[in-house]
Amino acid sequence: MNNNHLIPALDKALSLLEHLGRNAGGASQAELSSTLDISQSTCYRILQTLQLHDFVRKQSGGRFDISGGLLSASMRLVDRAKRFERAQPTLEALSAKTGFSSKLSIRQGFEQISILRAESPQDVAVSGKVGARFPVIEGSVGAALLFSEDDATIEELIASCKEPIDEKKDQDLLPSRIAEIKRKGVALNAKENRWNVEAMSAPVFDPVSGQSVAAITLIGFKSEFKELETLASSLVSAAKSVSTLV
Repeated sequence: MNNNHLIPALDKALSLLEHLGRNAGGASQAELSSTLDISQSTCYRILQTLQLHDFVRKQSGGRFDISGGLLSASMRLVDRAKRFERAQPTLEALSAKTGFSSKLSIRQGFEQISILRAESPQDVAVSGKVGARFPVIEGSVGAALLFSEDDATIEELIASCKEPIDEKKDQDLLPSRIAEIKRKGVALNAKENRWNVEAMSAPVFDPVSGQSVAAITLIGFKSEFKELETLASSLVSAAKSVSTLV
């Protein structure tokens, strides 16, 4: 993202909220100022403003934590997250049918996060951790989540990624995976990656806007990915089923 177009104070306020959201127990003003490299005076003003809107609250001992105002501001997303929970049976059926672990991921800003998973029925299998975060541009998941974005946004997301992942080094990789989804309905991590596992993803679409709002992914060892057309068909069918729920 072009930093020349950012509002510095707002950027710092959002960074502060993200930090509090990731850390149970909150943080003091001094901790926030030091950790986020925000001056004490600016940090104070940000906290006062966020308290006014009930986005943060001051606890005993002078620590700050997120507050209920954030919930009212994000109710539409909360409702959607609840609806995603209804996809769990679909994931479990997909894993039982294919023999692979599966997961459902959503986008949060510049990251992708896994919010649901179903384990493979096999005795030994690759799995994924709920809550795990990766750059939004990474892997087949990134292609599925960013399927509806325009070329300019894709370029900005690649440019803004700070991790030396393959999609950063080879900037044609993400667009090629998105093109693969347009052709086949799924994208496959067909090259070596930092996890040494294979993944195939399909986008989940909002039934009203038609935009990609999630990704369903099969995860396994490279040697296990055979009969790709059959796997793709099962994955696309599962993604379409989940699309009716969100």
